[in-house]
Amino acid sequence: MITLLGWMLLALTAVGSLMNPRLAVYCLVWYDNLRPNDDPMMDILFWTSIPFSKIYTAVLLFYLLFQYRRFRMTSDTFHWTIALFFFAVVNSALFAPCFGPAIGRVDDYFKLLLQYYFICAFLREEKHLRSLLWANGSVAMSIALYYCYTKFIKGGRPWEGATGDRNEMAMYMVMVMPMFMIMGLTSTKRFVKLVCFGSLGPLALTILFCGSRGGLLGMGAVMGYMLYRMHHKRWLVVMGVFIALVGLANVPPEIAARFTSIGTASKKDASAIGRINAWGCAKGILRDRPLSGMGVGNFLVDFRRYAPDPEDVHVAHSSFFQLMGDMGYPGLILWIYMVLSLWLVASWLEMRVVRLERGRWTDTRYYLAVVKGGWVGYVLCGSFLSQEDMDLFYHLLAITSRLGFFIGAREVQVRIERREAANAARQAALQAQNPSPEAWPQAQPGMPGAWPQGYQGY
Repeated sequence: MITLLGWMLLALTAVGSLMNPRLAVYCLVWYDNLRPNDDPMMDILFWTSIPFSKIYTAVLLFYLLFQYRRFRMTSDTFHWTIALFFFAVVNSALFAPCFGPAIGRVDDYFKLLLQYYFICAFLREEKHLRSLLWANGSVAMSIALYYCYTKFIKGGRPWEGATGDRNEMAMYMVMVMPMFMIMGLTSTKRFVKLVCFGSLGPLALTILFCGSRGGLLGMGAVMGYMLYRMHHKRWLVVMGVFIALVGLANVPPEIAARFTSIGTASKKDASAIGRINAWGCAKGILRDRPLSGMGVGNFLVDFRRYAPDPEDVHVAHSSFFQLMGDMGYPGLILWIYMVLSLWLVASWLEMRVVRLERGRWTDTRYYLAVVKGGWVGYVLCGSFLSQEDMDLFYHLLAITSRLGFFIGAREVQVRIERREAANAARQAALQAQNPSPEAWPQAQPGMPGAWPQGYQGY
């Protein structure tokens, strides 16, 4: 019965997505982020394995190819960079010692590539971007609520997200927090505002109590950046500072002890020491295999050969060093280019929006603040976690790409409107200088130069 319900849900969402592309993006984010790798979509609802992600992705790919004229995409620097990045993944997989794990990672990156192109193809208007923000926000909120429920109410071991990794869960929530803040600020409905700002509480509690030190640093940096950007909303800055002070004053001792050990972790903490050892391994792989790396999914295959301490085996725990060991220079350079380009392009687009809107805060400018706030969280948390394949980062790339297209179209429209207004003003000025005979003032009888009353001319 449960299996039948699962297949019915999959069929209904697939049919609905063919009618509404925004629903397609929303459901794709849910299927791929709440329960990835084709595990059950949610442990709460389905205990049987239904390949939601693969089937749904295949349906959307068929729909995109069938309707390619309707959803045709323009050329974009991110489009080509992500395609080349995928080729770097394939290149590293071809030279990997163990081909099985490499194929699995190629499949993961291919789904990332499709997610990016689906978003760029199906979200055709700026207002549609809110669907993507709600999709990612609702996934993070579901995980946070279930985490808080199992930890504080049931008193059991909390569920640490779809992957079971608390650091990855905290990183996802750090990147989602700017979305809830901006959706609350830009919504016109009071209920939506309450939901968005109220969601920040469970997200913050989950990040704090899961014990992720990188998550705590990321949350502080992201919220500090967002409050700095929202200086025109002074009430928000005051409220944020007050909540932060109250929260820090009530942190449990065991949590405070873990976070205060950040400064000495590199010398005393086994996890931090293991990460440094793994980074040394990544450097050794890059020197030996600069063009292909060890191969995606093969970082630990020859770990003992390259690591300074062969017995302390750890994964890289850093996106930078993970790519260094997995794909060598090609993948590393392309990923760094995408990370840096995201900030630079978003900043450039914001300058154009400020010029277009004459300094006013519009929804477009708020969306760019979401992108840059998420970027801060990704870079800071990704420095201590291997998340070069994180879906949400590529969603931010897609949002930036679409905003670039929308802003460019708006600039063309504004340019046309201003040209028409200038032409109209010029015509009015010329008409004022050389009025037509119909606009000449009519002389009244008795006025100087007027004909005598009753004179009919020749």
